[in-house]
Amino acid sequence: MTVHDKSVKFLSDRFNSNVDKGLSFSALNVNLKKYGRNVLTEKKKEGIFSRIFTALKEPMLLILLFGFIIAFGTNIGKFFKSGDADFLECFGILFAIILSVGITLFMEGSSQKAFKALNSIYDNVQVKAIRDGKIVIIRQTDVAVGDVILLESGDKIVADGRIIESSSLRIDESALTGESVAVSKTNAIIEKNNVPLAERTNCVYSGTFVTSGSGKMLVTSIGDHTEIGKIAGELGGKKEEFSPLQLKLNKLGKVISTVGIITAIFVFVISAIKLYMLGEFGFDGVQDLFLSCIILIVAAVPEGLPTIVAVSLALNMIKLAKENALIKKMTATETTGAVSVICSDKTGTITENKMKVTAVSFEGKLKPIKDSISEVLKENFICNSTADVEGKGRGRKNKGNATECALINAYLISEKTDEYLSFRNRFKVVQREPFSSDKKYMSTTISLGDRKRILLKGAPEIVLLKCNLSLNEREKITRDIETHQREAKRVICFAHSDVFDDIMSDITYAYDGYAVIEDPIRKEVFKAVADSKRAGIKIKMLTGDNLVTAFAIAKRLRIVDSVEQVVLAEEIDRLSDEELKEKLLKINVVARSTPMTKLRIVRALKSMGEVVAVTGDGINDAPAIKHADVGIAMGINGSEITKETADVVLLDDSFATVMRAVSFGRNVYRNLQRFILFQLTVNLSALIFITVCAVLGLDSPFNTFQLLWINVIMDGPPALTLGLEKASDNLMDLKPIKRDKSIVGVKMLLRIMFTGVFIGVVILLQHLFNFLKVPFNQTKSAIFTLFILFQLFNAFNCRELGARSIFKSIGKNKVMLWTFLGVFLLHVFIVQVGYKIFGISPMSLATWVKTVSVSSIVLVFSELAKLVFRVITRKNRQKTLIGEQKILVGNH
Repeated sequence: MTVHDKSVKFLSDRFNSNVDKGLSFSALNVNLKKYGRNVLTEKKKEGIFSRIFTALKEPMLLILLFGFIIAFGTNIGKFFKSGDADFLECFGILFAIILSVGITLFMEGSSQKAFKALNSIYDNVQVKAIRDGKIVIIRQTDVAVGDVILLESGDKIVADGRIIESSSLRIDESALTGESVAVSKTNAIIEKNNVPLAERTNCVYSGTFVTSGSGKMLVTSIGDHTEIGKIAGELGGKKEEFSPLQLKLNKLGKVISTVGIITAIFVFVISAIKLYMLGEFGFDGVQDLFLSCIILIVAAVPEGLPTIVAVSLALNMIKLAKENALIKKMTATETTGAVSVICSDKTGTITENKMKVTAVSFEGKLKPIKDSISEVLKENFICNSTADVEGKGRGRKNKGNATECALINAYLISEKTDEYLSFRNRFKVVQREPFSSDKKYMSTTISLGDRKRILLKGAPEIVLLKCNLSLNEREKITRDIETHQREAKRVICFAHSDVFDDIMSDITYAYDGYAVIEDPIRKEVFKAVADSKRAGIKIKMLTGDNLVTAFAIAKRLRIVDSVEQVVLAEEIDRLSDEELKEKLLKINVVARSTPMTKLRIVRALKSMGEVVAVTGDGINDAPAIKHADVGIAMGINGSEITKETADVVLLDDSFATVMRAVSFGRNVYRNLQRFILFQLTVNLSALIFITVCAVLGLDSPFNTFQLLWINVIMDGPPALTLGLEKASDNLMDLKPIKRDKSIVGVKMLLRIMFTGVFIGVVILLQHLFNFLKVPFNQTKSAIFTLFILFQLFNAFNCRELGARSIFKSIGKNKVMLWTFLGVFLLHVFIVQVGYKIFGISPMSLATWVKTVSVSSIVLVFSELAKLVFRVITRKNRQKTLIGEQKILVGNH
């Protein structure tokens, strides 16, 4: 039921209350039973075992779990067969599983924390209520539907309600609606049914604050049924969907596992038929064959991928923290880079959520606030005010009406001081008439010895009419003021009148000037919005502000070109889901947005294939932030609820930090592609080599220790260094990666297949025909070394995903250079000194030269292929340019 369109009498009767006497104790008990208590219902907590089981169902962890089962089963089989097994790899995978589950459980506690933060808004809050005709002090949890609550300046409102009476009552609703200016409240009925939350001037809402004035409210909703309660309902549950990266890795894992299993089945069937034909089909033969097939699956499945992904994301989490972006959910590190749409709140995100005087007009000139202002304006700024400002410099804290605080701060800036009370105390206040939404002005009378001075401030259309101005003067001032108002800036006019007696009627005022006040756009936002456009990221502003303000701010930022790209939330709410998707292609700003409107827009954009980030600072942003692909909260001025709900917290409240996080995320994604390119090439070459050997009935080419060393290169520090590549210069000129695009593209797949087959075939030829002509006792060493060196050289190929030569950035990743040099030297030590442990023999210098020369061919071929591609691309580009020039000449 809506209450803004109902009379106070109707509502008080409905809730068994009385506007003068409040609830009777009998009615109180009835309402408590009917409507419940004023608390938010907490969702049932998930048990620890249930949370662990849920965490283990994550795709990346399933791959790890599968790898662990296979590795453990293989080693158990080896142990019972020969008494020899290597469980070190098993424990490594198990540790990675435990680490990943632990991180998941720790991070996913944020929903519960957000819910508790929301509940704590009212902790220990006490309110004045009228019950049975007496004023009583009650706790917020004891507030019931039908209670009559007394409101005073500074009070927190702990329930939703209807205004009974008000006296200059103004409420700060910015956390709930995004409206930066305190709203004047009256008890007048609003006849219209569909009225946005921010325009319900006869209602108040829990979680908001009384900034000035006083009043009386009738409680109409409590607990879960308040606007805050509806938000809590969206925050209490768990976000079930996977991130785009998780979905892509899940799909990749399924494909790779399927290929490995199919290959293993193929080898098993062919080998079994061969054993049967040779008459060797028995238990021992089948067991050996089964173990060989398990080794094949292990070779195909990149069991190190989830661990490398986790480590890579964790390292970049640390880097981003240094850039003032605190990542709370690990996959958000990469998902931020895939963002294609940023839905941003305005107040506190794009703007500072601090009303500031940007200019003052007096003596016919518009001057910046750093210049000194006239004495009479100083008096109006400081004395015609009930607000206070505490502290110094950037640590100043405003107490009272935001507009009055802005005027005091303007005085402090113009006077280059941190103190204003001595100036205020010089004047005795004789009389004060507070601001009201009906009069639209405020006046204060001060004593000046032999006379009194009435200081007047208020809306231009009211104050100017009271001033002794000619029609031309008034019209000129009005035109000047309208230029500021068209930019969504507020203008307050000032005037004064000196009187020498107590007769206050028919007073004519002298016009003193006006102040231009706004919630300024953050300086860094202009560049950040331009950078986002360059990066192909769309910005949509979802604000609780009115349409005029929203359009003015968006146009200054070039988010919109015309007013047709701005709509009101009530228009969005009337659309069906399909109509909304069509509408979102044409609009960039939604004014008077409610929390549920923002949430619906986010869900619609995601269903359209967009990767959505939501930035905000208020309670009203929390549901959309939670359900976005990446939720981003302001860390300094953001509400605790929003920060607990978000995936990313900006420690400097800077919109520019979002774009830095996008750049980091894009580089993380490309680094993961580099690693996958490297590892899948290793896997494919190993799969080809091992499969052919198994089909031909040859012994396993690598023993346990050799496989362990290969795994170190595949999954250890050498592979990890690919995740440390720095971002390329053109990274933010690229378009966002689509949600449904595979992490392994067509070009990347061709590279994997060509390189993997090439390496596998070369090693196979050496194994079968010894084309390097190495001595017989060095053949195993040569094959082992060839495989290792091929992977080391190919890792350098994997540094570049495009057609650029690796030699242009060869020295940028110094960690990789030193790591690979260390690995090479360690391999030389293994072959020449530790050969007995690895079941090989030392190699001669000639054999080393041959193996290094052959393995380096993979690097040479790759560079030649990229050179050919660059030449062809350049020629095609030149042909296109020549064709365009001919068309232009012809048209001319």
